[in-house]
Amino acid sequence: MNSEPKPQTHQAKARLKAARSIFELADVNKDGFITFDEVPKLLIETNKLITDEKYVPTKEEIDCWINMTDLNKDKKVSIHEFEVLILKALQAQGIDLDGQ
Repeated sequence: MNSEPKPQTHQAKARLKAARSIFELADVNKDGFITFDEVPKLLIETNKLITDEKYVPTKEEIDCWINMTDLNKDKKVSIHEFEVLILKALQAQGIDLDGQ
């Protein structure tokens, strides 16, 4: 698996903590993975953080999200795979992950 740097900055830690909370909300059966049936809840909860508009993800959006996030291609997303996605997004936003 792809190993990302551990976040050191307060901002990165706070966002990663929020992401873990969203992961736990989406992991309805609490098996430690987000599966196809759980992705809509995750996308809807994430969308609520951005806008008040009602959002219902399509099958294509769900498939795309899984393909983007599922690093080992086992058709489910672990917390580690989800954190890698979040860390990449933070880096893309220019948030300092190593506190340098």
